[in-house]
Amino acid sequence: MKKFTQLLIILLFGIFSQFSSAQVERSQLTSNIINKEPTDNLEGIVQGQDNEMKRLYFFTQITGLENKQIIHRWLYEGKEKAAVILKIGGDHWRTYSSKRVPRYWQGKWQVQVWQGDLLLISHHFEMSYPD
Repeated sequence: MKKFTQLLIILLFGIFSQFSSAQVERSQLTSNIINKEPTDNLEGIVQGQDNEMKRLYFFTQITGLENKQIIHRWLYEGKEKAAVILKIGGDHWRTYSSKRVPRYWQGKWQVQVWQGDLLLISHHFEMSYPD
């Protein structure tokens, strides 16, 4: 029983140390990305324009996941509209995904960042178009 307990502790330590080393340094909803950096910070209510489908970007700077992958999940009113797999190529990595939001998807949005079964962060915003 003692060996089993020791083995279990070692396995759990290995599993949790993998997750604890992953860290989102920065995340940001933005209207554009230039040179792998967000150009602005969109928070709260995001305004679209009359005859234009709004394209949004979600930027993530992450550490501790070299040679792994994360997923950006874009949810509208709680339903997934896109899942974007992003490969992490270095220990300090900047990446992003984008989503076009048509007028008929006005309302509450959420972008989640996942690594495996672990939710790393979640960002909420509301999309609105003029009447």
